[in-house]
Amino acid sequence: MTSAVLATQSSLSHQETTGAPRTLYSNTLVTLIVLICVLFLSAYLCALIVMYRYARNHPRALNKKSGVYLQRYAPAFYLFLVISSLFESSLSGWLLVQDAYLENFPNSQSRRSAALLLFCACWTSLTSGTYSMLFLHPRWTEYCISSIGAQALWLLVTLILWTVGAGVLNAALPQLLLRAQCGSLAYCRQIQGLFAVAVLTTLALTGGLFVLIWAAKSFTFCIPVLRRKSEA
Repeated sequence: MTSAVLATQSSLSHQETTGAPRTLYSNTLVTLIVLICVLFLSAYLCALIVMYRYARNHPRALNKKSGVYLQRYAPAFYLFLVISSLFESSLSGWLLVQDAYLENFPNSQSRRSAALLLFCACWTSLTSGTYSMLFLHPRWTEYCISSIGAQALWLLVTLILWTVGAGVLNAALPQLLLRAQCGSLAYCRQIQGLFAVAVLTTLALTGGLFVLIWAAKSFTFCIPVLRRKSEA
């Protein structure tokens, strides 16, 4: 009897000694993730302000009304994608760190979906930040990568990635995301927030893709008019 009690006490003390370092490492990695996201956002905002001032001092000629609208609202669209992606990357990274040290994720499929959404967020934050700089610079917009077709292709690929990530997460936890039933599930609100940001980003990407299609269509219609004016 005494040996059993001593064994139980030793196992409990071993769990306490091993649990404390895991919690410490988890908190340290979470702080590091948040710090990286904040530094990336600060650097991006500084670069965006500098590029915006340069674009105002060196404006480019815009002949169509659609070009004026794109020049005015496209940087805000890319800024939204960067902010939402950084929030998604920090949240998914936090969830994956907690699971790596505490092993309390709901299931393996939800873990894979969080990893996929982390990749989508990192991909979107880097590429959308780059595209915002390319769009603002008066000379860089002449490159092929800055064309409407290249941006539409990027939006389509990014939209597919986010749709797959949100769909996998929804399939892994349908009771949580569709019916909002948490029960005893760990990180319920965090996973719901992860899914909500993914859906919001997917809707924003869909809207941006339709806007680019509209811009390409209006530009195609104006080509015959420009040809007739040049011939005249």
